[in-house]
Amino acid sequence: MNKIVVKAFFIAISIFFFFQCSKSAPEPVVIVETESQDLTIGCTDVAATNYKSTAKADDCSCKYDYPSKVSTKIPQDFTRKVLLEEHSGTWCGWCPLAKETSEKLTANARVISVEIHYNDEMTADKDKVYNPLKNKYGHPAWPSGMVNRRKSIVGTTYIIGESEWAINVEDFLKTEKTTAGIAIESNLNGNELTVLSHVKIQTATDESYGLGIYLVEDKVAGYPQVNYASRDIRFQKYDAYNKPSMIEDFLHRNVARDAIAPLIGGLDIPVAATKNGKIFRKLFKIALPENIKVKENCHLVVFLMNQKTNEIINVQIVPIGIVKDWD
Repeated sequence: MNKIVVKAFFIAISIFFFFQCSKSAPEPVVIVETESQDLTIGCTDVAATNYKSTAKADDCSCKYDYPSKVSTKIPQDFTRKVLLEEHSGTWCGWCPLAKETSEKLTANARVISVEIHYNDEMTADKDKVYNPLKNKYGHPAWPSGMVNRRKSIVGTTYIIGESEWAINVEDFLKTEKTTAGIAIESNLNGNELTVLSHVKIQTATDESYGLGIYLVEDKVAGYPQVNYASRDIRFQKYDAYNKPSMIEDFLHRNVARDAIAPLIGGLDIPVAATKNGKIFRKLFKIALPENIKVKENCHLVVFLMNQKTNEIINVQIVPIGIVKDWD
């Protein structure tokens, strides 16, 4: 009988402590993301899986059928990079000199260049690449270029000669960090390129921002380059001095092949991103242009611009098929 009492006692104690522990254990918190009940706010991209047909204002909630590998851990600030947009052509005899200057500047990973060709075999769709820039900044001289689309610090023009590139690039590089960052990833399936861009603005701004994207091809060969500097004693400090007047094996670097997002004004960045700190994501799908020679040499040059001034705020470059994370 005593054994039965003892056993019952221990059972009762066990039940008591079981319920006490159950009461004191915190209940799991389940966070459920709900869509805005406001019919005018939501995802405005028809390509998204959660497209909201009644939405007028994008709230940066768009989701895509794309397995993103970009990190969810975002730094407090981002490396500031500089975009050099060069006007070039195989017929431009002074362009080899400019290309040498560009290659010296882009030896710094924070400097990114794009060659915009005109009236040669590498000229991209003019209505998407050359004409928007010409309509905004005027018909350029050759060679020339723009550094972050800002007026030269030693002059008054946006389009500047090769001799002014370095001083303007160096001026931008003095500021090492910025609060606007870009991450980019893509996938090539046959001839179809899918691009997923990510934009994060850490500090709220009243400015309106736009996203621009170049598709470029690097190391383009097979297009001989005219070279006026050949044996011209004024240019002995350049490698072009020792090259023939027609350089047969010239490699053209980061040649603009297409504009995936508008180069002037860009794709609108929603207020939810510029003021409320949301990450803005956008999916693009294009067919690679037929003039691309080597798909593996293609890169994406993605940049954020001020829509009022078109000045470049930050820029990233990444080979297609590779993830460029926040940095």
